[in-house]
Amino acid sequence: MVAFNYRQLIRQVPAHSWKFYFQARKRALPEDFEWDMAVDVLADALIAYIENLNSVVADSLHQELRLVHDFASRRGIDALRNAAPKDSPLHDDLPQLSSDAERALWVMANWPELYIRAAAILAFNIKVGGRGWKRLKIPPCDQLYRDEPEIQTLEAALAAAFTPRKGVQRACQIETFDRHLDGGVQMGILIEDNPQRQLEFGQDDRVHWRDTRPPLAMDLVIYPASGVIDILAPGGKKAQTILLTLFGRHILKKSIQPQAVFEPMLYLNRLRDGFELFDDGQVDLAAHQVERIRLTQARLRSALPPSCDVTIKPTSDRESPDTVECVRAHKLEHTLLSSGFNIIEAVVSLYFLPTKSNRIGRVLHIELKQNGISNLRDMTEEDAKLAESLLIAWGVMHPGASNTEPTKLREDVAQ
Repeated sequence: MVAFNYRQLIRQVPAHSWKFYFQARKRALPEDFEWDMAVDVLADALIAYIENLNSVVADSLHQELRLVHDFASRRGIDALRNAAPKDSPLHDDLPQLSSDAERALWVMANWPELYIRAAAILAFNIKVGGRGWKRLKIPPCDQLYRDEPEIQTLEAALAAAFTPRKGVQRACQIETFDRHLDGGVQMGILIEDNPQRQLEFGQDDRVHWRDTRPPLAMDLVIYPASGVIDILAPGGKKAQTILLTLFGRHILKKSIQPQAVFEPMLYLNRLRDGFELFDDGQVDLAAHQVERIRLTQARLRSALPPSCDVTIKPTSDRESPDTVECVRAHKLEHTLLSSGFNIIEAVVSLYFLPTKSNRIGRVLHIELKQNGISNLRDMTEEDAKLAESLLIAWGVMHPGASNTEPTKLREDVAQ
């Protein structure tokens, strides 16, 4: 991660957004402060203002700006959008802004409370692919039982499972919340670890011993529509098995037999946002002669039980509306899919400008499933690179993910 430098951050955000931030957060600037200064002059003026603040106000401002800096990336913006409800105006506002730094500042100005939950989402996403992480798969889940009684029962079961035979009963705390953008449910699990004694300085500037009860942190994210489970559980296979067994018993109300997954995962729900690129420099559509992009087909699954799949396929005409427009026009979100929906499969079509040899212009269909591009092998190398670049730019695919290898599944967690 790049070191925090608030001077650099100030230069990445236009004046009007800074003005809105200071007004929204009620941070008073001098009455004679001029916002219509030249860019460089304005940046120097804001830096001078911050450096002359008293320590208490400066510390508070630095904390907010550090958070903005930490989330000023595609991964950070995705975490903020996952923390926001699906109907939040945030999702309409962010594509209109010029950079991830401006987007992160805009969220801080309007919805600062989102940063608490987004921090847990971002911390989990950073660890995916690292030590202690495993991706597993079970059949799609119709329902998760995660009301307070079920969570309390799971807390008691985990506490008992991780308590040594002759030890005192350990404590357990679970926080569960929705990842609205991706259609997942995240559980942050803290279990009391072995007591420790720490040497630290006290109020009298002398060192003292203090007894602590450190937590053992575990995290689990399940995507009910696909059955994919991402798990972070220090302690190896034994700890993972205990967590998954009790999770299945108390949250899914059934015994599960997860299998390890050796394939990428596409976040198809992000196709609901349309195909505007946050940063036009990521993919040069003009250079590829792309005239239009539309979602020409999608299989949708209701977010809450009873589970119901609906396939939406508008007419194939180039000028026809896309799938999301059809859903909104027919008000499926308010009737059959009133609880929202997850995209299970989709077809994204790229319409190219006509050429001398093709007066109509060719069409490239990108057939998407939750584990990758199903027709990638049928594309030319150039089309395959364009398809993957666009999916990465939209946040549907992570950089480096590819499904060119055959699917491999093996039974890895025994019940």
